[in-house]
Amino acid sequence: MIFDGLVQKALLMEYKYLDLPADPEEAFLMLEDRYRRECEDAVSKAHENENLGIYYTDYIAQVLGAAEELELVEAAFDKETPAIQDVDFHTYQNFSKRVKHYTTRLEIRHGRRLQGYSVRFDAAAKSKLHHLLGQVRDLFLKLELEERKRESLLAKLHDLENEIDRSRTRYDAYAALAIETAEATGEIIERSKILDLLDAVARVFGIAKKKEDKPQLPAPPKPKQIEHKRSEMDDDIPF
Repeated sequence: MIFDGLVQKALLMEYKYLDLPADPEEAFLMLEDRYRRECEDAVSKAHENENLGIYYTDYIAQVLGAAEELELVEAAFDKETPAIQDVDFHTYQNFSKRVKHYTTRLEIRHGRRLQGYSVRFDAAAKSKLHHLLGQVRDLFLKLELEERKRESLLAKLHDLENEIDRSRTRYDAYAALAIETAEATGEIIERSKILDLLDAVARVFGIAKKKEDKPQLPAPPKPKQIEHKRSEMDDDIPF
């Protein structure tokens, strides 16, 4: 029974980290948010006389461990986890401020990076893309494939459709669908219209990016209107 419990715990721990992004900074942002939420949830449920330093120390230890394992040398945090008896709310608050300073920099950095690897679609482009992807979906459903492969294709397609509805669409959402399509269908793809449809989707991406990269010229200044001042001579004009 003890062995089974340890195995189950190990599997849960492994599953907990399966969804981490490949990029270390993005992974840290996800983990720090998770650890903070767990800490705040534990504190809110704690008994009146419970030592809250336990939960604050857990948060600090997890953040330090994540930064070390992800090799984020830029993270300017304490190098050692403090003892529980030395940790109170002020310790947690001061540490959190340093973490917040770092995560804010990461969020700004990745927001700017996203601009270069994404594109904004207008309403017409989004409508065209959804129409093209709807045709791709119909072909996926008609192909003779293993159900597992079909579900994987449809999942990638769904991800791209959701991405298109955002304010900016990442290129890697399209790339993931194109790669999955090539791997799952093999020679079948050559006998279908899917490649042509995916090429059409790529062209919409390209057109939108060109529009976005085109420098926007400032609007020409409005011509100044000559102000007519009323004079005594105006009163003498009979018409």
